[in-house]
Amino acid sequence: MSGGHRPAPLVLMGAPAADDAPFGSYAAVLATGRHLLAAELSQRLARQGAAVQFIPPAEAGPFHWGSWYAGAARAALDEAGDRVDALGWVGAGALALLADEGLDTLLSSIAGELVTNNRFSSDAFVVAGDLRAALDVLAGLGADNGAPRALEAAGFSVRDLSGAPWTRFDVDSPLDLGLLRLATRLPGMRAMDPALGAFLEGVQLPGGRPLAIPRVDEVFTVLRNRNAELVVAGRVPSSSFAYLEEQAACRIRLFVEERGMRAAAANRPRSLLADWVTERGAAALVERLMDLGNAVIIDTRVIMAAMVGSADPAVWPAPEERFASDFADAAPVSAEWLRELTTAAAAASVPFLLGSHTLVSDGLRILTDASWLGQ
Repeated sequence: MSGGHRPAPLVLMGAPAADDAPFGSYAAVLATGRHLLAAELSQRLARQGAAVQFIPPAEAGPFHWGSWYAGAARAALDEAGDRVDALGWVGAGALALLADEGLDTLLSSIAGELVTNNRFSSDAFVVAGDLRAALDVLAGLGADNGAPRALEAAGFSVRDLSGAPWTRFDVDSPLDLGLLRLATRLPGMRAMDPALGAFLEGVQLPGGRPLAIPRVDEVFTVLRNRNAELVVAGRVPSSSFAYLEEQAACRIRLFVEERGMRAAAANRPRSLLADWVTERGAAALVERLMDLGNAVIIDTRVIMAAMVGSADPAVWPAPEERFASDFADAAPVSAEWLRELTTAAAAASVPFLLGSHTLVSDGLRILTDASWLGQ
């Protein structure tokens, strides 16, 4: 805590959308997991002294986070009056591994300050001071990721917690749930809600498969091998790279692309890996990466964004296709380049892990720690 009076925080959380995904689909697994995570997080925040209020899902049509959030927040402030000095936001899948002490720090903003889990791509924040002025700024944002920098430009100070372990862990895909399951087996991790723990252990993916990371044992072997090399590509935070450098035995070959991609949505995403896919094909990219390392971990959302020229997931391959690709399942994938990438990666002589930002941020920490413990 920075000092001074600690405000009474009101945290708004996006209520997970109604589970209308087909039974047995990857999307249905994610929807159930996020419902359980949202319920658990709301209880944990309440125990830290926050008032938590869910925002109903937006109506059908183009989604604008700022107008959705600011409308709900202004209504909540009108109802609460002067009983609220700090206002927050958290996504339903965010902060799943953060200990209670970390939640307490997130809630500790003082007047004129914003505390966030990630300055460059926020999933959670609490701002104190002139809340109406803050909402005027936030109302203009298409996504939550850019909130810290927008409020900083408006005169608020920003306290960034992203250097601390597990602040970046955000469940956006079923593979992230698989990483969460793996993390729960590591020593020193916070205890999960029993219902959430039972779900992670018992849920089945399409085809009756367990919630397991593809070829993860092979990746573990590489991480422990001083003569091996791991290739990592995507939105890799400097703190995660530093952790790999310190804790993994293997050498690291790193391609960092489009960090803060969604926060800088006005800029067209660009990627050398996507250029390779366009010019030579996805299978050729897999073959080239195989030559560079003994295991490969790719944040495929950077390639998706660059292929369509937008950081908006609504115009990427459909969620079910993205999720299937993460589990090396090419059958549901209709996007030709992604199907080719998935097929080639699954058949590669070295293990490939495909996923989203969580995989190449806190996911790298989980994989590294688990490799040494035989998890």
